[in-house]
Amino acid sequence: MDFQEFKQQYYFFNPKDYGRIYAFVDFGNVRPWAKDFWPEENKFKLSVEIDIAKLADVCDLAKPVRKFFYYGRWAKNEKFEDDAPENASHRGSTYRIIKADKSGFKTRTKDIKMVPHYDEDGKFVGKIPKCNFDVEITMDMILKMPKYDSVILFSGDSDFGGLLEYLKSKDKKIVVVSTRNRVSTELQATADIIVPAETLKELLRFENGSK
Repeated sequence: MDFQEFKQQYYFFNPKDYGRIYAFVDFGNVRPWAKDFWPEENKFKLSVEIDIAKLADVCDLAKPVRKFFYYGRWAKNEKFEDDAPENASHRGSTYRIIKADKSGFKTRTKDIKMVPHYDEDGKFVGKIPKCNFDVEITMDMILKMPKYDSVILFSGDSDFGGLLEYLKSKDKKIVVVSTRNRVSTELQATADIIVPAETLKELLRFENGSK
């Protein structure tokens, strides 16, 4: 067994049993893993991040035919210069999407919306950011079904439970990668394998100087 095979089986699983694999990364769900991995460093703000290039390397342990990356983009505030503090969120989200593309992912993005939020009495309490990719991931998985035998989903979101049940009914194998406290019971009940993301954390840590 060479080192690559060791990494596949020790950290992940043996892809030889899963045929053609497609990987789907819901990065809006994955990025908060950093809070679970490094709670002290990220107690007040997200200071230690998931490295997207290393995430691509982890995906590649399974030798996927294709890998997809879904993440929202903050719109640029045209009132300010690109390097102004008011455009920091735009720069950060754009950087992550570009890095995913350079790392071999097929990227999917759309603008993040600010949605009005009301308390139980109907009083407006502010706006919250909203940008999930449930529909996009579902459409991609269903439309591409003839091209794969197995999927790896990097997300613990319960909204994917019905989708994965449907794929199982079509004889597809399911691998879910998520932290233990973020993986839903719906996904646990459906997946052939649950890979605890905690076992991958040292492979995913962003370090200064990382590519």
